[in-house]
Amino acid sequence: MARLRAAHLTQVLRLSPALMLANVLAVSLTFWVLWQGGNWPLLGWATCLVLGSLLGLRGWWLARKRQRQQASIRTMHRATWHGVLMGLGWGAAPLLFFPGAPGPVQVMIAGLVTGILAAGGLALATLPWASVAFVALVCLGALGAMLRTGNAMFWPVCGLMVAYSFVVVAAALAICRQSLELRRARSEQERQRQVVSLLLRDFEDNASDALWECDAKGHLVRRSARLESFFVDVGHRVDDVRFPHWFRLYAKDASALVATWAMGHWFRDMKVQIGEGEAARWWTLSARPIHGDGQRTVGWRGVISDVTESHRFEQQLRVQAEQDGLTGLANRRSLLQAAQAALAAGRKGWLMSIDLDHFKLINDTFGHTFGDEVLREVGLRLSAQTVPGDLAARLGGDEFAMLCICHGDQGPPMDRAQELIDQLSTPVHVRGKRLHVGASVGLAPLDVTVHDLESLLVNADLALYDAKRAGRGRAVVYGPALGEASRRMSQIEVALRDGLRNGQFHLHFQPKAEALTLRTIGVEALMRWNHPSLGTVSPGEFISAAERCGFINELGELALREAARAARELPNLTVAVNVSPLQLMEADFPERVRRVLAEAGVPPERLELEVTESVMLDDARGAIRRLHALREVGVRVALDDFGTGYSSLAYLRAFPFHTLKIDRSFIHSLGEQSNAHAIVDTIVHMARALGMRTVAEGVEDDIQLAAVRKMRCDEVQGYLISRPMPLDRLKAWLSGRPVQATGDNVDSRLMPWWSQSALASFLDEPIVGSESRR
Repeated sequence: MARLRAAHLTQVLRLSPALMLANVLAVSLTFWVLWQGGNWPLLGWATCLVLGSLLGLRGWWLARKRQRQQASIRTMHRATWHGVLMGLGWGAAPLLFFPGAPGPVQVMIAGLVTGILAAGGLALATLPWASVAFVALVCLGALGAMLRTGNAMFWPVCGLMVAYSFVVVAAALAICRQSLELRRARSEQERQRQVVSLLLRDFEDNASDALWECDAKGHLVRRSARLESFFVDVGHRVDDVRFPHWFRLYAKDASALVATWAMGHWFRDMKVQIGEGEAARWWTLSARPIHGDGQRTVGWRGVISDVTESHRFEQQLRVQAEQDGLTGLANRRSLLQAAQAALAAGRKGWLMSIDLDHFKLINDTFGHTFGDEVLREVGLRLSAQTVPGDLAARLGGDEFAMLCICHGDQGPPMDRAQELIDQLSTPVHVRGKRLHVGASVGLAPLDVTVHDLESLLVNADLALYDAKRAGRGRAVVYGPALGEASRRMSQIEVALRDGLRNGQFHLHFQPKAEALTLRTIGVEALMRWNHPSLGTVSPGEFISAAERCGFINELGELALREAARAARELPNLTVAVNVSPLQLMEADFPERVRRVLAEAGVPPERLELEVTESVMLDDARGAIRRLHALREVGVRVALDDFGTGYSSLAYLRAFPFHTLKIDRSFIHSLGEQSNAHAIVDTIVHMARALGMRTVAEGVEDDIQLAAVRKMRCDEVQGYLISRPMPLDRLKAWLSGRPVQATGDNVDSRLMPWWSQSALASFLDEPIVGSESRR
């Protein structure tokens, strides 16, 4: 604002000589016309105005060579008061001399005052208060003079004077606003120019980029120290440079740059390589043509940036983006790109999906750093198994894959997959420790039946899941049956929610008896599901689906509540319920069991929870802690499918189970394999030494019963005793009443094993076989 005030004051001072001389001439003319001798008021008035004009000229003379940059408010006030005094002087003239003057003199005075009013108001426009005060005072003096005459003909003239004064004031204020905006625009323009100049100077001094400008022939007309350093780095002098000819000679892949230059088009971030090998530099250029008259190009102006470091970093990132940082194998992105290219080209081959068996246990036991070393060793073994046309990749975690494109005779894919499994199953030596890893492999063919990458990946994963379900450590080739199984599993997952909501799940109970007396001492609760459209869904299907979909806790809660109600109706019998590993992972599971028992009014010792060793794999410490909490509740805990887990003896030492249930696979082999007899006998003796009861699962004939009796097994369970049955039929069976044969249950206590085959043909259901128990 101080600068704006100075600019406005300077503009008024520039007009001061002309205004003051005009004042002196007007006063002289008035004095010459009106002086008649002895007219002292006229002399005093003329003297005051002439002195005021001379003072104004003196002020202008003193300030004429000084460039005023700023002006204070006080200075502006002084200038305003000077205008007020001049307005008082000229406003007094008509009051003093107009009323008694002759007609011609009045005309002269009126014209003089009118001119002075317009000239002074507009000349003082950049000092708005001075302009308004000057016009107002002169106008008031003129109005007063005309009213003093008492002549009615001057009244319209008074109106014209007022209107004229308003027009002059409005014009002066408009000029003032226009001048103010112009001054502000110039000030902002100057500020921006200074900022741009400062930024450019700072850019040239400190930035990593360099500004350049050349004429129409390509010779540099603007250069900086930074630009010179660019050319020194590549062994050239700026004086020898002529654009774009220099790039044509010394830059690689500069054809696009030269062509764009030749067409006169602007370009941005065009990258060129200068030099070769380790000394190579990469620049990016941006430029616009400079146009002269008639849009003729008279030069170019732009920026050169040295992007060598970022280019090398990008190259490093590109390599990392295609490689697994831990094993050095290809990563998921590279594998997918290679598989997509093979599919697009119609190449034949195989995609092997590889998953390490129980690798999480290694991480949990020895730590992730130890696990990383194991993964590196696995990567080396996979690389050693590749042949030309193969691509081994790590997809993440312990998931690997190998893309095999057929080139000549590479052997059957199953043989190659088995070689991989054998190599990965060889013990790994890490930090003095010898570990067995193992792997499962799923194979999916690249052939005409595969139309897209997604189908190929799904097929390989389905085959891998089937290999893991089949016992791990094996290879499975994808077939249509796996696709059907996948679609059925998807249908089951969708139907689970409605099944739980509509009460389609119910419990069947299979008795457990003392081995010697066959007296029923307990039952096992087994969940069953009959779906309206899917039919009978086996527990092996819907339990795994519930675990994947997050319904296992709801399903397990239902089983617990129904089993507790059944225990209330089955006096003196223990009711066993299977518990999913995901249920046991919940921290509040023991409290849930306590609450269910309290609601049903059943003593805790009447409930037995059956768990498998898989509960220990994900969170062994947490599982052991919750099993101890269940013992404190008072329920019994049984270890199911004993002998098939990963480390049974270690878990027996960590937690003393009440019961060991010997897996049915050993019981079925008693009459066929001699080592099965030794395994079962060892389990029974070990359990007795640890104070645990043993249950033989899957006893289906008298030979198996005689064998487990001889080994002094405590309890038996299987089709020889009874099939699973609903609660109402179980109660009838326990009371000895006849039970209707429906294919779901018969009273097999009263029937020798050799007659069951005839009944089985009647029921159209095999007696001997594995019963899914989840």
